[in-house]
Amino acid sequence: MDLVIRNGISDKTGEAIEVGIDGGVITAVSATPLPPATQELDAAGGMISPAFFESHFHLENAFLWDGLINQTGTLHEAIEIYAKVKHDLAADDIVARSGEVVKTAVSNGTLWLRSHVDIDHIAKLSILKGVAAAKEAYKELIDIQLIAFPQLGMAQNPEAVDAMWQAMEHGCNLVGGMPHGEKNMDDAAKHIDIAFEIAQKYNSDIDMHIDETDDPYWHSLELLADKTIETGWHGRVTAGHCCAMSAWDDAMAARIIEKVKKANIHVITNAPINLMLEARGHNHPKPRGIARVKELLEAGVNVVCGQDDVQNMFYPFGKMDPLEVALITAHAAHMGAPGEIQAAFDMPRYNAAKLWQIDNYGVEVGAEANLVVIDADTAVSALRRQPDRRYVIRKGKLIAETKTETKWH
Repeated sequence: MDLVIRNGISDKTGEAIEVGIDGGVITAVSATPLPPATQELDAAGGMISPAFFESHFHLENAFLWDGLINQTGTLHEAIEIYAKVKHDLAADDIVARSGEVVKTAVSNGTLWLRSHVDIDHIAKLSILKGVAAAKEAYKELIDIQLIAFPQLGMAQNPEAVDAMWQAMEHGCNLVGGMPHGEKNMDDAAKHIDIAFEIAQKYNSDIDMHIDETDDPYWHSLELLADKTIETGWHGRVTAGHCCAMSAWDDAMAARIIEKVKKANIHVITNAPINLMLEARGHNHPKPRGIARVKELLEAGVNVVCGQDDVQNMFYPFGKMDPLEVALITAHAAHMGAPGEIQAAFDMPRYNAAKLWQIDNYGVEVGAEANLVVIDADTAVSALRRQPDRRYVIRKGKLIAETKTETKWH
């Protein structure tokens, strides 16, 4: 065998295991010692887990901070600030800042990333050129999917629609959208129709920003579910954010969640950023402004968590650590029982693999060897401590190693 990981524990059972890898594939998972290998790693009692996903992110504006501070902290101001500078973003600068994101993410065990790329009448395809170059530059470290994202609308913006079609010809893998950014629900429906027309032409999956607002008027998630069912795009559509459902009455929420389940739509909650952005204009008590995570899970909807942004006009924090994102999600969604903590831990792992439609995922024979060894023995420990990712293995090769030491004097 090419590589053996010794002295580890299973991420599912907690039992002692060793993992053997050959040709980039897991060839053995054993409770007893495996034969010697070309390379051997000592997990030192740590958890051997499949690697993480970052399923909702924006590479091009990561670390855009100095001189671009969002004084009100609102989503509206963040979009305005970004609109003023996006046309002037240089491709080499996007590649450099994306590299910082990628290397941090990979060191934390993330080997897949989806990035929403602004496509509109201002930026046209200029940002896409930079992000596509970043995807190529870091392809040996991480798999990146690009989503054509019409943040400034399509219903009344034919130039943006033309750019969206072009984006699918120039490197974008998925069709995005932001229907709640339109003037009203009628225009939101047109926005969704345009996105599906493009997706059907290219046989592409869809990943939209949906109802990122605390205004209960917006329920474009229902329109998205209806269109998904109408077109037969079941399992191929993702709805990010979904904040307005926190302001819907329970009857509306139940009705729409049922449709989401029927359409097999994946939901990505972005708890860190939406806790920061939403409810700015509310008096106390302020709503949390995130998706109804527990109700979605109870209904059988696949829920994933995402970082979204790092130190920019949208969000001042973030460290590209899926364990931090899962921890914040657990706090915001009141997920404190052991089973709920496990569910939060699985959001950037098994739930995300389902969203990405990756079948050969996990610590099992025959799966591609994309693994992370976490210095933790339970989901609680992993989220609470966010410990070292001792080893990160991509396609059977060790690509990152982290060990933190504390010296007492």
